Amino acid sequence: MLLNELKVGEQANILCISDDVFRTKLLEMGIMPGTRVTLLLKAPFRGPIAFSYQNTLLSIRNEDAQQIAVDKLSIQA
Repeated sequence: MLLNELKVGEQANILCISDDVFRTKLLEMGIMPGTRVTLLLKAPFRGPIAFSYQNTLLSIRNEDAQQIAVDKLSIQA
């Protein structure tokens, strides 16, 4: 599953980032495989998305979110 396929409010762990240049930028910001993210906002018409991780809010382009493979966490009651 890709990051841009999550629904607002869903959580996931980052599995891998396919684009080398984008991976380097995210690693510099502390986003690496195993990082837990929560999708907070999705702009309409394939606009940017915003997610949080480690008390940080980040907004990225939808095209960049398609480069991030995630493992969606199931909600446990």
